[in-house]
Amino acid sequence: MAKKNEMNLMIEFKISMHIFLSFLLNYAEGQEKKTYKLYPILNEYVKSFPQEFRKIPEDRRYRLNEIIYFLEEQEENNAPLQLTFIGTNQSSVSQMAQVWSKASAHYFGFQGFQSFSSGIKPNEISVNSITTLEKAGFIIYKSIIDGIDVYRIKYSNNLEPIVTFSKKIGHVKNPDMEYMAVFVEENADLNISNLRGTYHRLLLTYNDPIGYDGSGREDQVYEESCRKVAIEMFYIFSQLSKRKTKK
Repeated sequence: MAKKNEMNLMIEFKISMHIFLSFLLNYAEGQEKKTYKLYPILNEYVKSFPQEFRKIPEDRRYRLNEIIYFLEEQEENNAPLQLTFIGTNQSSVSQMAQVWSKASAHYFGFQGFQSFSSGIKPNEISVNSITTLEKAGFIIYKSIIDGIDVYRIKYSNNLEPIVTFSKKIGHVKNPDMEYMAVFVEENADLNISNLRGTYHRLLLTYNDPIGYDGSGREDQVYEESCRKVAIEMFYIFSQLSKRKTKK
């Protein structure tokens, strides 16, 4: 009798373990469906971001939410998901925002999202900006086309790279309708009163690290700017994903 009870307990235990392992497997598969892989170093770079979201100040969160509401409305209307980040010289922060917003959108499954950047008086993209993105885990290729430095930035396998180069507002490569203009510098926002093709505009300023070039602190300041941009772009698409799941 004791042996029979012992055998029944063993069977019940095996069944329970099977159910538990099946649950874990299904849960893991579900988690994989929620996020899309970046390159390994990038995945390592972003893994702590959810803990950083709570540190975003309330007034800053309010501005980020404006982007979320815009993208959410666009998606509900089957309209393009497009953001253009605008600076003055377009040599650092606007490109970082273009790159991180695209990588963030991919990570959370918004494959149709497109990001762009432009400036009032575009200069060459800062080498320190490119180096900082490479340190984060992006793979970057540079070419020169018609005398302009063009960067192709890879963030995941089997995907087309993000292409970025310095260009003026209204450049043919940027959208001319159904987009939100995100100004990353106050000076750019003040100097542009009207934008072609959109009335959606937002001021979301960042510390421009280019002013620290040659100071001996540039590595630290570029990394701080890059990380802040990355965390906020991830916040936008993580919240957009959560809101979509709840519907």
